Amino acid sequence: MGNVFSIFSFIVFAAESILSPLAQQAPATISPTKPDVTFAQVSQKTTSFGDVLGIVSVQVTPVPSPTPIPKTARQKKFVIAALGDSMIDTLGPDLPNLKNILTSVYRRTEFTMLNYGVGGTNIDYGIERLTSDYTYLDRHIPALVSQFPDILIVESFAYNPYSFDEGALDTHWLALAKIIDTMKLYCPQTKILLAATIAPNAVVFGDGGNLRPQDADGKLKKVTTIKKYLESTIKFAQSQNVPLANAFYPSLQEDGNGKLEYINGGDNIHYSDAGREFFSKIIADAIIDNHLLE
Repeated sequence: MGNVFSIFSFIVFAAESILSPLAQQAPATISPTKPDVTFAQVSQKTTSFGDVLGIVSVQVTPVPSPTPIPKTARQKKFVIAALGDSMIDTLGPDLPNLKNILTSVYRRTEFTMLNYGVGGTNIDYGIERLTSDYTYLDRHIPALVSQFPDILIVESFAYNPYSFDEGALDTHWLALAKIIDTMKLYCPQTKILLAATIAPNAVVFGDGGNLRPQDADGKLKKVTTIKKYLESTIKFAQSQNVPLANAFYPSLQEDGNGKLEYINGGDNIHYSDAGREFFSKIIADAIIDNHLLE
């Protein structure tokens, strides 16, 4: 993992100003080094929308998994943080499903799990939370880098994409690079795992939730945009050789919609219990398969 991100030393993008600046307490301005492949080079651009999605944190009851083969970690204690929007927030405080799976595999290891998900926020605010304290749901939360996590899971923020403008997906591509570069500067020992969450379903998207009612065309537009950002994250990880937890593709039905078994029937956006367990298992498998704890 030590040289995984050396490819970011090649500058092929211009206009660094499209990304939000870091917090004032940062000792110097970070100019993100650029990936050597742009999103535009691997996928056509698409439209996006400006609505953001938020939901309060929920308590989660871990679902038992089949008994895994025990493994030995390289140290006795790990700090694992997850950064994202409501699709991380709703995994619950202490990320219990993920913690339960990892503890069942690494039985002699203690895990401290940190949920840095904030509902209704895009990737720019995710970057800000790396180096700035913030308040969410009346809780003061310290800057993520101050926790020196051993692993940082970065979800796509696809459910809260940028408002549409030309080059929006390239901006998202750059933002992912900036998260990695920021962590390299402040926490060089942290290993990064990118994650693409479950697929949305255009037939029911937002039904029963806190979004204003949408007609079929409106739902399809939003779902199409979310899927483009999920694809952007996957292609970024693949092109830059960053470990990836990909729940998007296996959560798709043959018609291209997300499987309803993984989607909460209350708002038809976030996770059902099965969806939360499914995504946590995808993340755990990626951690294990990439030997991030060994």
